[in-house]
Amino acid sequence: MKILVFSDTHLTHTFEPNKFELLKKIILKADRVIINGDFWDGYRTTFDTFIASDWKRLFPLLKSKKTVYLFGNHDRKSFMDKRMRLFSDTQSETFILRINGKNFIFEHGNRISPLLDESPLMPHFLNRITTRIAGFALKNISFLQFLHKRMNVIIKSKMEKRLKRDDILLCGHSHYPEIDLKHKFVNSGYIQNGKAHYLIIEEGKIIAKKEFYPKT
Repeated sequence: MKILVFSDTHLTHTFEPNKFELLKKIILKADRVIINGDFWDGYRTTFDTFIASDWKRLFPLLKSKKTVYLFGNHDRKSFMDKRMRLFSDTQSETFILRINGKNFIFEHGNRISPLLDESPLMPHFLNRITTRIAGFALKNISFLQFLHKRMNVIIKSKMEKRLKRDDILLCGHSHYPEIDLKHKFVNSGYIQNGKAHYLIIEEGKIIAKKEFYPKT
């Protein structure tokens, strides 16, 4: 079985045809799909407008792959309703697959390394503003991009003693793709701004993939 794992697509109500074609292609090639959080962005759109957008063309494809949907910090369970079943069969904070004697533990990562937006004291409108500013800065100011890698380091440090011998933690959240099996840690990366990082799991082997698509 070929399992596709992707995260951090941060879809909004704005449709991106080239990104759609990339997602369609990799979904169709898989036998099963796991979305590891931040599929859509609740700080930049609403659930109503997202599911009514042209991104709904992905939904039948995802349903056909019995998609597992893990919540992230930008697409929290509280941001949605039962219509999440339009594009997924299973919805959870954590999902575990037992493959070839290993426990593949899927979780977005925000519960392990929370950001400011996780604070109950942070108003939703302020999160929307800071999300846009942070996204622009991290994309365009190169020396700030070390923060992505730093988040992976934090997650590994926090989980080191919690993971058992046969466990592998697979996260998103940091937007920094990485396979570090020595520390039982994998990050699926992101699909945004013309870059697509994702994972394929086949016969227990984890393969990191990277593609480019034309930005619109």
